[in-house]
Amino acid sequence: MATIVRVEPWGPVQAQFVYDTSRFSAFIGGIGAGKTRGGAIKAMKWLAEWGPKPSIGMVVAPTYRMLADAILRTYREVFRIADSQFSKSDFIARVGRAEILFRSADDPEHLRGPNVHWAHIDEAALCAPSTFDIVIGRVRAEGTAGPVWLTTTPKGRNWVYERVQDGTLRVFRARTEENPYLAPEFKESLRRIYTGPFARQELDAEFVAFEGLVYEEFSRDVHVGHRHVSEFRRFVIGCDEGYTNPAVALVIGIDADDRAHVIEEFYQRRVIQTTFVDAVRDMARRYGVEAVYVDPSAAGLIAEMQAAQLNVYPAMHDVNDGIQLVKAQLAIAGDGRPRLTVEPSCANTIAEFESYVWAKDKNGVALDKPEKQNDHAMDALRYALATAGMHELPYSIMEY
Repeated sequence: MATIVRVEPWGPVQAQFVYDTSRFSAFIGGIGAGKTRGGAIKAMKWLAEWGPKPSIGMVVAPTYRMLADAILRTYREVFRIADSQFSKSDFIARVGRAEILFRSADDPEHLRGPNVHWAHIDEAALCAPSTFDIVIGRVRAEGTAGPVWLTTTPKGRNWVYERVQDGTLRVFRARTEENPYLAPEFKESLRRIYTGPFARQELDAEFVAFEGLVYEEFSRDVHVGHRHVSEFRRFVIGCDEGYTNPAVALVIGIDADDRAHVIEEFYQRRVIQTTFVDAVRDMARRYGVEAVYVDPSAAGLIAEMQAAQLNVYPAMHDVNDGIQLVKAQLAIAGDGRPRLTVEPSCANTIAEFESYVWAKDKNGVALDKPEKQNDHAMDALRYALATAGMHELPYSIMEY
């Protein structure tokens, strides 16, 4: 039998969440507030109380990339899961007589099937609304109604907000600054980057209603859906450089009718440039990408991509022209379909579409430029679409 090592929460809010006995609870936290770790410690507490009996738990993330990059690493650290205890083929960890299933919510219907004793949904606000209801239906092993807990940063007033408002979830909230293990300079850098409603959402863990959306045409019902890779005749990648802000790479497929589809995203904070280039090179290899388009001001990134033998180009950078192009692609064409769609697994791209807003002056009057926050996937998308040769534009990329 494996020994469950006691891991203490880092602060009072995380502790209250971990030791809460409500069936449905949520740790709503800012960037770096220790949400995922709190969820893993709560799972450890549940297993310690359950004892040596066999059990099955399920950990859900919006995408498999997010599972691999964040939540799986955290669970392995908290539970001290060795390689011999984890099956890479089916994403199952075995801790004594307990099994922990790691699953993606990119298609929530695939979560149907296993009956489990408990479930943890990480970054829940990036998951489709049906995820919570489907997961609740699976937490019924041995005829029990087991606990489900959410950990997330808010993303507008979506389904998580609605579940908070109707009293379904018992909420525990923590701001970014409350995590004593984050470096002070990192906290300060985030406060410099995020201001206004974005700071309230991303750092203070508030549910914010965004007004003045740039892409008001965007609708999950219309623009989010699955398309098979075989439908596309060519592929490009758009990249936005970042470290404190997320580094973003979007793979975009273009079909014979010049319709574009965002197939895959890389979206990660605090990743060094070499790691980012390696990720882009892997995406380019898997899809046979013809070109990578990058912010022209990111000279160092472009040089490193060239050294990695990527076919990289500086992107067209006029923001408003690029926005108008994307808006035209989002519009419904004569056949009743849009010319731009997004794969459900690209959760961060979808979230940015729903929070990308026009900037305002000090009097609250909208300006003709977008807010420079929560725009990293939007920039990468614009770079790719505006420079991929899909449209005739009155200038050359060499001007930038």
